[in-house]
Amino acid sequence: MDVFDMYTSNTQLPLKRRRVVTSCSECHRRKQKCDRKSPCNNCLARNVARKCFYNALQSSGQIAEPSEVLGPEDGQNHAPVVPAGNVHSSGDLGYSLITGSNAFVGLKDVLQDEDEFRQITSAHNRPFRSSVLKTHAHTLISHLPSKPVLQRLVKVFFEEVNWHYFILERFYFDDLFSRWQTTEMRPVEYLHNQELSIELQYFPALLFQVVALSLQFLPPDALALPQLSSKELCSSYRYSELGDELVTILGRHGVTLTAVLADFLRASWLKNFGRGIEAWHSAANAIRQAQELGLHRQRDIHQSSLNSIEQTLSMIWYDDFKKRVWINLFVWDSLMAMILGRPRIIHPDDCNMKPPIDCNIPKDPSKTVPMTVQPGEPPNGPTTVSAGLFRYDLACKFHELRALKADRPHLKDHTIIKGLHEQVISLLENVPPYLRFKNPDPSWDREYPFLPQLREEVFMTANLFLMTLHRPHILASAESRKAALEAALATLESQQRFFGQTSEHHYPLFGLAFYTIDASILLSIIVASYPPHSHEPRQYVYHVLQQAIERLSHIQPYNPIARAGLGIVQRCYEKLKEACHSPAMTSGTSSSSAVSPRFELQDLRQELRHQNSVPAELDQLAPELSVIPDSFGEAYWLDQLSLIQPPPTVGQEPDLFWDSLLFERDVV
Repeated sequence: MDVFDMYTSNTQLPLKRRRVVTSCSECHRRKQKCDRKSPCNNCLARNVARKCFYNALQSSGQIAEPSEVLGPEDGQNHAPVVPAGNVHSSGDLGYSLITGSNAFVGLKDVLQDEDEFRQITSAHNRPFRSSVLKTHAHTLISHLPSKPVLQRLVKVFFEEVNWHYFILERFYFDDLFSRWQTTEMRPVEYLHNQELSIELQYFPALLFQVVALSLQFLPPDALALPQLSSKELCSSYRYSELGDELVTILGRHGVTLTAVLADFLRASWLKNFGRGIEAWHSAANAIRQAQELGLHRQRDIHQSSLNSIEQTLSMIWYDDFKKRVWINLFVWDSLMAMILGRPRIIHPDDCNMKPPIDCNIPKDPSKTVPMTVQPGEPPNGPTTVSAGLFRYDLACKFHELRALKADRPHLKDHTIIKGLHEQVISLLENVPPYLRFKNPDPSWDREYPFLPQLREEVFMTANLFLMTLHRPHILASAESRKAALEAALATLESQQRFFGQTSEHHYPLFGLAFYTIDASILLSIIVASYPPHSHEPRQYVYHVLQQAIERLSHIQPYNPIARAGLGIVQRCYEKLKEACHSPAMTSGTSSSSAVSPRFELQDLRQELRHQNSVPAELDQLAPELSVIPDSFGEAYWLDQLSLIQPPPTVGQEPDLFWDSLLFERDVV
């Protein structure tokens, strides 16, 4: 029997039609009347709530025993992984269960029995399983670090990594982590028993990615821990790969939020290692699963007579957490489209989700009523979602940009560009005071040490949008040239401040290199096409490019994106210096077409093609990464250089353009 036969042999339904079983597996086995709740009355009375499952295969006479959750110790000592059928999606049929979206959902009205409808949908959503894959899943999970090491690395993740996007909320992660460590199926307010079981089955995959990111940004003091072996410290790549493989084995069927988060963290890890295309695909996996779970749709939760107030509050906070996950996915989809020039996966017209509440999720969600300002907190205190809400609003503007075709050259109505620019500036000015770039409120910086960097990150993201907005129009519009130049200079200045606030173990950050290279190339193109004659602006351009080269040189042993872009930024700088010191430039000729330095892109491409972008000593530090093609390699940046070709003649006096800029900056 081959692998495919092993998959299908356990999932074929009998030809003979049998009566649909609506009771749970335990009540069906004991031939008891079931009230169909989860857990049901009989299982609660017998104290076996963890065995209360509703499985679609019961209708065929096959009773599937509920699987136990794989614990943190030796995976071989636990029961096989058999995820239960998903009661929230129509699985292999491919239909959405959103009301009114297709003919399949009308079946519920015909049957007039929600339990029967759930069983029919879950029958088509049970993923193929084999004993070989079950054993493999156990083997993968056994590679997780020991419990003390896991606890330490989880602490590192929330202190050193999570603040960049606040991907995970502590109440959710800590709850699942404690349950997974004890493999205890205690009741939880915001999840049904069956949902909790599936969440916990996918939880090790999420843990692998948390470990991988923690090792990617491991602070020096963690090296002193005796529990951390050298093998565990050097396995960031290995742990991320194991987590991705585990999700693949368990199946991506939109069954659980932990699987969404595992793919999302995997995308974060890949992006920091310069694997842009792979990160795009991993984020796509997370987005598609989130859409199957309905995260893009608004769900209104009201107090029900069947639920306690505590249960309702927990469900409201859990729903708000899912909204936070969704806006992060939405932002990533837009950001990757901006950076990679790829199509968006999410279309705003498909989404009606209302943004999450701008407040912190409490440690005990069952006892706190959601509101913008938490009781006992001073007004305008930092929240974990404020920066995400700004990025979400900015991502929505990118969708407007694409819809208006403003990302293409030769736009007839330039007021569209001007309008989008003003809207982004307005968004930036209206962030909370502790995130504001101009006149920020630093009173919270001591309590939240990441706030100065987060402010710079918000500012850089806004300028990335402005550079993307104006880049296609800098040859046709003096207004766009000026705006793009200001955004590029602002980004490089912000990067210098951000670098000064960054510890060495954060040097692998994607943005620490990407923003610098992107802004340096755009600045070089503008200067090459419209060179300044005045000494002050020319010296300032040299100054910020020199700083950029120094930063990239400093972080390139830790950052593959910096390694790939450093050579190009250096050559751009050298070309500008050569051109600006040419006889034509020094003779004082007023015609810009006569003195404008031109990048010979073909020559530059040939020069860089013969350079080795990965030094030999770096191959020894990360041998498993040296064989992987780099998505943000030299070819990527050369393509960025080629996007804007300077025209053969420039009809504008270059000094007039540069004189319109106010250089209120300190030149060192």
